Amino acid sequence: MAWQSNLYAIPLLVVSALLIIFALIAWRRDSTLGVTLFFIYAIFVAGLMIAYALQLMSADLQIILFWVKIKHIFYCLPVIWLLFVTIYTNHGNWLTPRNIAILFFIPAFQAIAAWTNEFHGLYWQAVGTATIDGAVTFQTINGPLFYVGMLYLYLIVALSVVIMVGSIIRAPSFFRGQIAWLLAGVFMPVLGNLLTITGLSDTLHFDTTPIGFALVCLPIGWNLFRQNLFDIVPAAYGKIVRSMSDAIIVLNAENKVVDLNPAAEALTHIPASVAIGKSVREAFPQAPDLLTRYRDAPEAQVELEFNEGSSKLFLDMRLSSIYNRSGKMTGRVIVLRDITQSKKAEETIRQYAVELETSNNELDAFSHTVAHDLKAPIGIIMGYTHILQQHEQLEPTVIKYVQNIEKAAGRMENMITGLLLLARLRNISDIVTPVDMTQAAKGATERFQGQMEERGIKIEIMEQMPPAMGHDIWLEEVFANLIGNAVKYIGRENPAPCISVKGYRQGQIVRYEVEDNGMGISQENQAKLFDMFSRFHTHEATGAGLGLSIFLRIVTRLKGEVGVTSEPDAGSTFWFTLPAADEMPQSS
Repeated sequence: MAWQSNLYAIPLLVVSALLIIFALIAWRRDSTLGVTLFFIYAIFVAGLMIAYALQLMSADLQIILFWVKIKHIFYCLPVIWLLFVTIYTNHGNWLTPRNIAILFFIPAFQAIAAWTNEFHGLYWQAVGTATIDGAVTFQTINGPLFYVGMLYLYLIVALSVVIMVGSIIRAPSFFRGQIAWLLAGVFMPVLGNLLTITGLSDTLHFDTTPIGFALVCLPIGWNLFRQNLFDIVPAAYGKIVRSMSDAIIVLNAENKVVDLNPAAEALTHIPASVAIGKSVREAFPQAPDLLTRYRDAPEAQVELEFNEGSSKLFLDMRLSSIYNRSGKMTGRVIVLRDITQSKKAEETIRQYAVELETSNNELDAFSHTVAHDLKAPIGIIMGYTHILQQHEQLEPTVIKYVQNIEKAAGRMENMITGLLLLARLRNISDIVTPVDMTQAAKGATERFQGQMEERGIKIEIMEQMPPAMGHDIWLEEVFANLIGNAVKYIGRENPAPCISVKGYRQGQIVRYEVEDNGMGISQENQAKLFDMFSRFHTHEATGAGLGLSIFLRIVTRLKGEVGVTSEPDAGSTFWFTLPAADEMPQSS
């Protein structure tokens, strides 16, 4: 008779079916690599138990031997368990294709040795059957290759134990319970196999090894469904740099604390042993609303304020979610940064801003006073020049001089108005208009007409220079500073002093240049050229050293740039850029 009844076969088949269902549920719940390996492990255990059940139900030696050989296909279970442990404990970098092939080599060799034993007899020296209590059972005398295979599988189990013990030592207390359950589970197949090999299970006439492999699934199932085994695992903890200065708190999907780094312990004054395993509200009672407003928010950033004694503590909180491969949120990470010092700095800056505003208001009041005090005598000058021009006994030459005085006084009044405006204005957009730069340069030149005629200085101003966006009074002052500078330092012994003013458009900006063939400036002095009160060649001319600093300030305020190219005894070219105007301003 080829088949026989066996009471052990039915429980084995039932447990196998339950394992397959359990594995499918776990895999559908989460398809991460760790769960996939558990799925493969459970399927292999179910396959081993089905093969063993069919072995127990067989009464013919050849059929029994066939199912025994089928069982050997599933004897790689310890290797699959090692891969599972490696992933769970964050040692996945070890799992290269080469290393995986090496791990499976001996189990594959063991299975081949069992299937080809008839040719060499090295795996089993003898096989047969015995009838015990009316049931046909498989009997063997094991050969050397059998013990080599068993020894290797025990070494694999030992390696798994070493890895898990190391993880228990390094992991936070919350993870130790999970790993301890898994560590306890790994001894179940070992115990079952030892009972079979040593003959202690002979009274039952049953191989307890498959049951041991099946029992491993119990702690995995408990942790998988009750404690979210693969939601937050030591692998996630390993990614947290414990030396980080920012406080880091790791939560699971139920907003329970699963870890916090030393910086978080120091910041919250709560040790990890107290906080881990509790909800956020329980772990941090001083901040009960830490996550209330962000319970459903995957990401958030907010500033928190706490009273710490007589002072305040300000924290920047960043909340980030952790997702598995299926897109399910499995936990969250809170990063807390102490920004108390930066908040104090901001408050200091605000105080400085208030003081600066007060100072600016005082400066504006002073400017108005200066404007009144300067404009009053200028108004008197212009009034007397107007009266003098009406005098009939003045010679034409004198009238011309009086007109020049009136013109200069008027120009001075405009200069005072423009420069005071420059000092006061916060926003220049209200006064920026297209400016005829040719007229601005000519207007500036008139101030130095007498000096240039006296010294024979020739000036060339480019006609129809491209217009720029600016303020006409300021830009005339810019040209006046540059032309006046050129006149001062053209050189008294210069045989053919010459100044040229030109401009050309470059895309959306216009570049203007004032070039002379004068004394030039050394590279060393060019670095300090635009500093206030900086003067060079003092034997040539006098002055306060403010002209170029005013030039820089005006152009910068108008969103332009300034520069100079010069060499001693080879002249200088001062240049500046301004935003280009789309059209030439209308002549007044």
